[in-house]
Amino acid sequence: MAKLDWNDLKVFLALFRGRSVRSAADELGMSHSTVSRHLTDLETSLGAVLFTRSREGLLATSMAEQIFNRAERVEDEVLGLQREAASLDTVLSGEVRVTAPPLLSQHMIMPHLAAFARQYPGIEISLHSSNSIDDLMKGASDVALRSQFNPNDNLVGRRLPDFVSRAYASRDYLANHWFDGNRTNATWIGLGVIDPQNKWVKEGPFPDAKVRHRIPDMLDQAQAAIQGLGMVSLPCFFGDGLDGLVRVPNTGPVSQRPVWVLTHPDLRTSVRIKAFVRFLVAAITGQEKQITGEII
Repeated sequence: MAKLDWNDLKVFLALFRGRSVRSAADELGMSHSTVSRHLTDLETSLGAVLFTRSREGLLATSMAEQIFNRAERVEDEVLGLQREAASLDTVLSGEVRVTAPPLLSQHMIMPHLAAFARQYPGIEISLHSSNSIDDLMKGASDVALRSQFNPNDNLVGRRLPDFVSRAYASRDYLANHWFDGNRTNATWIGLGVIDPQNKWVKEGPFPDAKVRHRIPDMLDQAQAAIQGLGMVSLPCFFGDGLDGLVRVPNTGPVSQRPVWVLTHPDLRTSVRIKAFVRFLVAAITGQEKQITGEII
């Protein structure tokens, strides 16, 4: 009977889902050689080839297709066991794995993480910047900050104040363009792949304004606006604090989105997770006026 190692199966699942050694290595935080070694060990244990290479990436063999569902069931059991073990802690020590979008991790929650670490020196913070909810579902994170209208039903969470976005531009850009009510010859900086149809423009203060350029990353968008490429929609907590940008005068919110602090139901009884979520929610809620743009 073949002896199977969970680490080999974990690599197999990452390879099957991502169809490349690079994506599996990035997901698991391993080197390419380590991923390849685990695959070799698993194929040796099973006595079968699991993937073949092609221009499109790794192709699963019939054997890989057969064992995929069983490997996923093993994954569910292992992750469930890990969450159950984490939920049994009774002291404020150990690790809290947090995931948040890069903008929030770099410009919102870092001071709160530092304050939490000072208050609870026995807890280690592990922060991963990501927008994927799979971080929680696959057990890679304990707590996730996510901007979602309808969070996954399999998660539990606390809703934060809605994050309001407004229109920003450089002072020179505003001075060189005209504004007449909801009409202007100024242009928006496009969000690219985030919203290829630019539907947000129709709901904003200048529904007929043109969109130029495509810059998906919000940090890059802000820098582009500072350099005079156009107007940009930014969350107030971020845009109001940037040197070189001001709110476009006489405009209201461009958008408003709910943000949640989410965790897996199996972790609700974890003392350290409960302490962290309670601390983070209180700290961010204390910034509600900056988040909603009521004060600058």
